[in-house]
Amino acid sequence: MSAFSNFFGTSKGTENKTDKTLVVKAARCPQNHPCPSVRVCPVGALTQKGMAAPDVNAEKCIKCGKCVNFCPMRALVLE
Repeated sequence: MSAFSNFFGTSKGTENKTDKTLVVKAARCPQNHPCPSVRVCPVGALTQKGMAAPDVNAEKCIKCGKCVNFCPMRALVLE
C-alpha cells in the first residue's frame, strides 16, 4: 500500500459502490410499517406504497448506502 493510499484510507480491496445496484430483498422486509430508510435517502430514490417493500428509482439513486446502513432488517443491499 502506498503512502497516498494509506493516508487517504484507500486500498485495492476498496469496493466501488458506483458499480453496484440498490436491491430490495422483499423476503427480508416485514412490509408491515412505513419503511424507515425512505426518509433517510438524500435524493428521494426510495418510495413506498402503503406498507409494501420500498421501490427504488435507479436513475435517482446515488448509491450512497445510507438506506442500506439504516435498514434494521438488512432488506436493502448494494450488490
